[in-house]
Amino acid sequence: MKKISWFIFSLMTVLLILSACNSDEETEGDSEEENDDVVTLTFWNRYPELRGGFEDLIEQFEAEHPGIKIEKQEVPEPETQLRTALSEGDLPDMWTNIVELAELMEVDAVKNLDEIFTDDVKDQFQEGTWFENGTTADGSVYGFPLASPRSKAMIMYYNKDVFDMLGLTEDDIPASWEEFKELGQRIIDESSGAVYPIVWNNPGWANEQLVSMMGTAITPEVPWQENYKEGVPQVLSEGKVESAKFLKDLLDEGLMAPQSVEIGLGEAEATFSVGQSAFLWSGDWVGRQLFVESEFENWGVAPLPTKDGNPYYFHAGSEATSIRVDNETEHEEEVKTFLEYSLEHLHEVVYVNTGAGLPAKKEVGGEPPFEQYNDIMELENELAIPVPKPAEFNPEVVEFNKAYRNKLEVGGIGDVVVGYITGNINDLEAEIEKIDQDMKDAFLETLDEFPEVSQDDYIYPNWEPLAPYTIDKYDELR
Repeated sequence: MKKISWFIFSLMTVLLILSACNSDEETEGDSEEENDDVVTLTFWNRYPELRGGFEDLIEQFEAEHPGIKIEKQEVPEPETQLRTALSEGDLPDMWTNIVELAELMEVDAVKNLDEIFTDDVKDQFQEGTWFENGTTADGSVYGFPLASPRSKAMIMYYNKDVFDMLGLTEDDIPASWEEFKELGQRIIDESSGAVYPIVWNNPGWANEQLVSMMGTAITPEVPWQENYKEGVPQVLSEGKVESAKFLKDLLDEGLMAPQSVEIGLGEAEATFSVGQSAFLWSGDWVGRQLFVESEFENWGVAPLPTKDGNPYYFHAGSEATSIRVDNETEHEEEVKTFLEYSLEHLHEVVYVNTGAGLPAKKEVGGEPPFEQYNDIMELENELAIPVPKPAEFNPEVVEFNKAYRNKLEVGGIGDVVVGYITGNINDLEAEIEKIDQDMKDAFLETLDEFPEVSQDDYIYPNWEPLAPYTIDKYDELR
């Protein structure tokens, strides 16, 4: 009897094990079948300030589209990583732009998005969003626009905690360099040296951008690296030189936090947030960084100080902030679904709701997370002004510019400015003059190689600095 019982028990055990195995196989099979129905799109993001917004957007998209998964990757070295992917034929399905559109077009790497961006859809975006070698090529769309073209101008953040501590008000915010120095000395004296007037940061791009913008209050005909009155490259200007000297004066006179020449923007933001500096100069995206990353809310914004308090500006549309799509993506329909969803939701979720910056799309709803967002928007719309874009007048200059820029050993003056501020370069003007002359020589040499491009393509007699250069202005010159 015991033997029979043991036999029955053993048989039941075997049957249970077999049943469990079958169940596991069925579950695994169901899982594999379910995964087969899910399409995964790869997406690379280069903008740290958009990280949280993209995560929110993707979470909402995936909830409404369970058959599509977005695998987002943050890329700390975007240009290197994208060029490597290009050379290996292993691009992500989508990425936020870094490599110039003309270069991508040459190797047929980027997808035409005209099917999504019809004329009616394009009209939903800010004026200046669509431009050659930025978001478009030969009139067709190759980039999903993210930030407004009228953004990226540097502004001045001021710490209201420091103002309250020292009995300062908004009326004390300096408009000129002299006023800034006077207030700076007052801040040093009344805080017994515990608070610096300004904290800055050392990357070359930031220094070139700052002196170029401050410099437009002195030399308005040179908005960046071009003179559109004379039709030549220009980085040597009175405005840039005097602005760089102003920065060095602040450091030498103890009005700039000494660590400014060694730190990046993140450390500068932290210094400002804890009340060790009264002011911080940076772009529109920093509002979100202060609020979210530093958890600091008690600040305001104002224009940068300039030499005599005159207005300054930044060239609008300086960067085609956009999403681009791999021309060889295997998931064209799923990418289209994501981009069409993004047309309705991205600018609200990624920009307005996070306070990351100004969206390219018009009339976007949403709830900014901090009250200063609208103040930043007003400043950016005032300070980021469209200037002539020669590629809009003659599309052939896209290839010309690439050939001309490839001949340059140094692409800007940022590192020279840093070297001057830190005392490693003595003759600032001479160093900038070398770069300026190299640019002019390369420009004129390249003109001989491109008969379809002339210097006239870079001269705009109907352009008035500080006044928006609109589309109709090009027609006046044709």
